[in-house]
Amino acid sequence: MDFSESTQLMLVLSALAGAVHVLAPDHWLPASVLAWQRGWTFTKSSLFALFTFVIHLLAGVLIYFCFDSVLSGLQSTRLFAFSFILVFLVMTIRLLRFSRIKDIFRTGPRGLWAVFSVLSLIGPCESIIPILIKAKQMGIGYLLTILTFSLGTMIVGMASVVTGRYLWNRPLWLPRGISWSARGTALVPIAAGLAVGLSAILRIS
Repeated sequence: MDFSESTQLMLVLSALAGAVHVLAPDHWLPASVLAWQRGWTFTKSSLFALFTFVIHLLAGVLIYFCFDSVLSGLQSTRLFAFSFILVFLVMTIRLLRFSRIKDIFRTGPRGLWAVFSVLSLIGPCESIIPILIKAKQMGIGYLLTILTFSLGTMIVGMASVVTGRYLWNRPLWLPRGISWSARGTALVPIAAGLAVGLSAILRIS
């Protein structure tokens, strides 16, 4: 593969997009609450976070390949519009569904439903779809793009889950964190950062 400046820029921005998108509260907060509720160790919390983010990323990649024949035909201008509509539509849905975090508390310390609740709240990774479309259009392949996006997601996501797991020991921090996340104000800077990142990626020639 020819690692031109545009390819290198694409991979760097892909990693940054992965890091930014996972800061959305519904990506890390439910897993951190479950880890805190069950008193998991640092290692177990990290492994569970790794598991949830792998499922999250694989679901997004699977959706892309299911619709590859349609998505790969998008022109640059349409890809730009498609990306923003997709991301903001899904973010709105995520915000409306965030109240389901209560399911984690209802199931008790050993309920399996809490694990499924975490996975359903995080859902598939829609942010990687426009990045994979752009990677195909640039001819740089999928592997490095997925790896760099995943790297950013894993580092920031796992750190957020583990940090949150210990922060919830402080009085009132958990209810305040959930209340803050449910209002949607937490999504504003994340959505703005993701929008800037995707815009930069889609403009690479």
